[in-house]
Amino acid sequence: MTIEMIPLTKLRPSTDNPRKAFDDTTIAGLALSIKTDGLLQNLVAAKPEGRKRTYHIISGERRYRALKLLVDQGDLPNDLSVPVDVRVDVTADDALRISTVENIQREDLSPLEEADAVAVLVDAGGSMDEISAQTGLSLSTIKRRIALLELSDMSKSALQQEQITLAQAEAISLGNHKQQSSALLEVIHGWCTSVDDIKKQIVGDAPSVSDAIFDMQAYTGTLTTDLFGKDETTYFDDVEQFYELQKAAAEKRVAELDAQHDWVEFIEGRYSSIAYREADEGETGGAVVCLTSNGSVEIHEGLIRKDIDSSISEATTAKPKATYAKPVRQYFAMQKSAAVQMGLLRSPRHAKDVLVADMLRNADAHDCVRYLQIEDEGGVYLQTLAAEAAALLSLLGQEQSEEPLQELFWLSRSREHALTLVQTLDDPGLERLLTFLSAIRFGQRDCDELDTNRDSMFNRVARDVDVDMRTLWTPDVWFLRRRSMAQLQDILKESGLSRLYGTGKGYKKSELVTAMAGYFAKVKGLDICQPDQQVARDWLPEAMQFPAIDPDTDEKTEDAELHTQAA
Repeated sequence: MTIEMIPLTKLRPSTDNPRKAFDDTTIAGLALSIKTDGLLQNLVAAKPEGRKRTYHIISGERRYRALKLLVDQGDLPNDLSVPVDVRVDVTADDALRISTVENIQREDLSPLEEADAVAVLVDAGGSMDEISAQTGLSLSTIKRRIALLELSDMSKSALQQEQITLAQAEAISLGNHKQQSSALLEVIHGWCTSVDDIKKQIVGDAPSVSDAIFDMQAYTGTLTTDLFGKDETTYFDDVEQFYELQKAAAEKRVAELDAQHDWVEFIEGRYSSIAYREADEGETGGAVVCLTSNGSVEIHEGLIRKDIDSSISEATTAKPKATYAKPVRQYFAMQKSAAVQMGLLRSPRHAKDVLVADMLRNADAHDCVRYLQIEDEGGVYLQTLAAEAAALLSLLGQEQSEEPLQELFWLSRSREHALTLVQTLDDPGLERLLTFLSAIRFGQRDCDELDTNRDSMFNRVARDVDVDMRTLWTPDVWFLRRRSMAQLQDILKESGLSRLYGTGKGYKKSELVTAMAGYFAKVKGLDICQPDQQVARDWLPEAMQFPAIDPDTDEKTEDAELHTQAA
C-alpha cells in the first residue's frame, strides 16, 4: 500500500462502480463534514498504466464528489491534492470487488444495487460466508438479493420507483417474466397486494392443462374447467399424477437436447441465472431444463456455466419438488391436529399446560403496566406485580432478577421451551401462573374513551371481583392539576373540603392542588375517620366508577344513581 498526494483533477470515477445513483443531499452533508473535520479516510485508486495520467477511483467516489463540491464552491483550492491509497497491478476484477465491498459497507445501497453488487462478488468466486463477512450482509439477505436478479426490467423499474415494496418484489421474482408482468399489473392496481397472495398467484396450487408437455391421454385423473373451458383455465385435480407425468416428459426433453448442446442440466424448482451467462458469439454452450414449482417447464439454451463457489449454487438452487405436495401436507396436519385435540380433551392437565405455555411464550401486559411505570404511578400495584412475578420465577426454577416482571416475560425462547417450563409446575403452581398471566393482560379497551357500557366485559369483571376504586385510588397532584379552577371548586364542595379551603378563592391553583392532594392522602391513611373526613375519603370522580359516568352526557345508569344516593 502506497499513500501518495494526488491532484484532485487527476482522479476519475470508475465506470464500474456498483453505485449508480448518488444523493446530492448526502454528498452535501459529507462535504460539510470534510470541511469541518477534514478527510478522515483516504481514497483508493489504481496506478495509471503506460502513458495514462489519470487515476481511476476504486473506492471513495462519494468522498471525491464531496471534495469536488467544496472546490466548486470555493471552499477548497482548485489545485487541491488529496492523500490516495494507490494500488499497483490491480486487475479490473480486483478493483470492482474492492469497490463493491466498500459501497455495501459504507453507504446504504438500494436493494437492486445490493443485488448487483452481490452478483459481482459471486462472479469473483466468493462463497456465501465470504460475501457475508466482507459486506456485513446476513446469509438470508444475500439469498434474497440474489433472487432480485431474476426480476424483469419492468419489475425492477417498479421497485426502483417504489410502485411495489421489496417484499412484493421478492414474491414477484418467483415467476418467469411473463408471470411477473401479470402479477405486477395486479399489485400496482391494488388487486393483489399481500405477499402470500402474490406467491399463490405465481406458484398456484393446481397446475393448468396449458402447462402440460406430456400426452394428455396418459393422465387418468379428473379435470376442473371453467365455463369457457380454455386450456389455461382448466386444471389438473390429481396434482401428484400431473407432476409424475410432467417430470418424465421434462427428463425426456433433456435427453433430446443432450444431442444438440455441450451439456444439459435438469433442475426442479427455480432457475437462477446467477450461475450462468449467455454464450458469446462463437461459443458453444449448454441448456437447462427447469420444472418449476407451479408445474410449468422452462428451457434455457445457449448458456455458459460460471465458475462460482458451490455454496452459491446450493443457496440459489431450489429444492426438488417435495414428496408430499401442499394439499397432502395440509391433510396430514388437519388429521393429526384433530387427533391431538381429542387427546387433550381426555387430559385436562395437558390441555392447561398448552394454554399456559402459549400465554407465557406470548406474554403481554395491558398498557396500564407500562403507563404507570412511565408516569411513576401505581406504586403498590407495581410492587404487587413484581412480587408475584418473582414468586413465579422461583417456582419455575429461575434465579431472581432486579426486574422480575420483565424477566418472566422474556423467559421462554420458544413455544417448546415454554411448555418445558410449565410442565415442571405442580397443579397449584400452574393455576397461579395462569391466574397471573390472565390478570396482567386484562384491562379496559379503548383507554382514550370512557367505558360507560354497564354490560361491557371490563365492567362486568370489575363488579364480579368487587373492585372499589375508593380503596385503591387517591386524588393526587397529577389528577387535580388537570382540573380547572371551576372543577376544583366542585370537588371541594362534593368532598367536604370546602370547610377547610372554602371556595378556593384566594389560593393560587398550584397551592390549592398541593393542599387538596395532601389532605386526600392524609385521610386515606387514617384508621379511624370523623364523618367529614370519611366524605373526603369516599369521594370519587364519576368516571372512576364501573361503568364510568360521562359528565358530558345526560344519561345516568342505575349504578350512578345508587352511588349518588349512597353518598
